[in-house]
Amino acid sequence: MDRFNKIFIINNGFSAFGLNLIDMTLLWILYLALKNPILYIPVASAKPIGTLLLSSFTGYIADKYDRKKLFAITGIIHRILPIFIVYFVIISFNPILAVILYVVRTGLTIVTTNTITPSFIQNLPEDKMKKVMFYNRAVKESSTILSIVIWPLFYAFYSGWTVIPGIILATIGFALIFTLPLGGKGGKKVKFREALKEYRRKEIFFISMTTAVSQGALGMVYLYSAAIIQILHGNTIQYTLAQLGFYLSWLIGPWMMTKFNNVTKLVVTSFAMYFLVFIVLALKNPWLIGLSTGSVGIGDSLTEIIWIKAMRMARQELMASVLGIDEFITAGFRLGYGSIAGTLYATDFFAVPIIGVITIAGVALAYTKNDVWKMKI
Repeated sequence: MDRFNKIFIINNGFSAFGLNLIDMTLLWILYLALKNPILYIPVASAKPIGTLLLSSFTGYIADKYDRKKLFAITGIIHRILPIFIVYFVIISFNPILAVILYVVRTGLTIVTTNTITPSFIQNLPEDKMKKVMFYNRAVKESSTILSIVIWPLFYAFYSGWTVIPGIILATIGFALIFTLPLGGKGGKKVKFREALKEYRRKEIFFISMTTAVSQGALGMVYLYSAAIIQILHGNTIQYTLAQLGFYLSWLIGPWMMTKFNNVTKLVVTSFAMYFLVFIVLALKNPWLIGLSTGSVGIGDSLTEIIWIKAMRMARQELMASVLGIDEFITAGFRLGYGSIAGTLYATDFFAVPIIGVITIAGVALAYTKNDVWKMKI
């Protein structure tokens, strides 16, 4: 494994641990402050909202200009904002302003991710892609799982101020990235209309659109896990298990992916996991939500290699722009489905798993009508 991938993976270890401490704390205290799944919609939809507004633009500028400078600006700000969010929830009792800052912070994390992800994808070695992807997930998800396990202890002692140790650890990973060449600086040869042409390539378009629809439906579960647990009268332990299920699945799923050589079997297994997400959700048991979120992670991690191979078909100088368009489309579906879910959880819980099953069935049908996804893995 080369130096770039080693440093990137080590960074993911520190960043995943710290950022997850921050995210779990913010999601929990914001729902405690709002106490309403409808008011919680902006929080659960913050990532798709930020992606929808920023992804295409940030992908374009990440190709055109210096990615390292963009990463520095957004990375510093989104690591500071959690302190102010906690202040407005715990001390000044202004949850609406806290939600606004949370949405802003989430938008900045989207910019940071869109800046660095293309560099990682571009540097994946073709002959060792599955192995490097597995190592990356193994380190990242192990760190995330550790942070999930200790989060209840931190929260019991420090409440919302658990974000402070999270900020410190996330900043270590942030600093490591500055030792790497992140690319960008494409200048005048980077044109957005050319990126749109690349995105319309049949392989990229099909994989992107079907993934976006699936992620819209699945987001109704994993983006709402904190709210679902509390709606079902759960507690912090059950919330921890829900988070643990999701991130543990991202450790198990990539390992499973390395064992597949037949792409059809891989895709069929992935869809089976997606259906399981909504079957388990329909049982309305807070102890089982971890199985539901875990099924999301396994399903996603199995087919991640297909998505990466499709995105790598784009011209290198337009990679971030194409990824930005892909994120924009995905965010639109997440936002749409998420808005529906926020309303239904408060009025008709069972409608959510029904919509989920119908959506996944539709995507599975699309796969049977098209074979561009049948690539060598």
